[in-house]
Amino acid sequence: MSHYENRKASPQWLGFHRDGLIAVFLLDCLWMLIETGAAISIVGIPAIPVIVFVLFGLSAYIVFSKQRILGDRPAPALVKAVFLGAVVAVPFPVFYTMLLVVISILHRLLPKASNTAAKVGSATTVSLFKDERFGRFANDFKEIEDILAEAVGKVDQSQVRKEVYKNIDFLNRKGMMSQDLYDSLYEIRQIRNNLTHEELVMPDSVQFDLLKKCKQKVITTFKQ
Repeated sequence: MSHYENRKASPQWLGFHRDGLIAVFLLDCLWMLIETGAAISIVGIPAIPVIVFVLFGLSAYIVFSKQRILGDRPAPALVKAVFLGAVVAVPFPVFYTMLLVVISILHRLLPKASNTAAKVGSATTVSLFKDERFGRFANDFKEIEDILAEAVGKVDQSQVRKEVYKNIDFLNRKGMMSQDLYDSLYEIRQIRNNLTHEELVMPDSVQFDLLKKCKQKVITTFKQ
């Protein structure tokens, strides 16, 4: 059984990975303790710029990694990482604490807004963000479905089915695909189904990579 069948949604708050937000909060609190200790010691004061740089880099790295897991492309993930890294580098944790409170409140309120029309500035709601990302995933999956249906039709047009799993099983019975491709198709199909039934879950970068590899295998097997 694929581990994706029991996959939990990546925890996100308003487009930010929840774990990244919490990690930055902990680092911000750590900065306050370090700053206090450095201020007490005259020897420690020159080290403050170095500490700021280290905390900024560490925070940015954590956020970037988490955003990529969530599904962000490199550029948006980097923007969010630099922004939160800069906030945590500020000597006073009150700024980030306020930001975290606002994000957590909006995270709870926005999904309950009527339809998905509510916006924060120029950013769309989480639901719309999910629709755009899932739309790209669904389009690629539809290409796979079409190629499989075409392959079945070349063997027996009367056996072409609307349900993709039936076409997969038919081609497998005919010995037209490897076991690896068969397993990959069922795994990516399960992922697609999970995403379809989870209202606020977005495809992440790992799932997009799996879809890309599966699509390439299908093209290599049935189109070349």
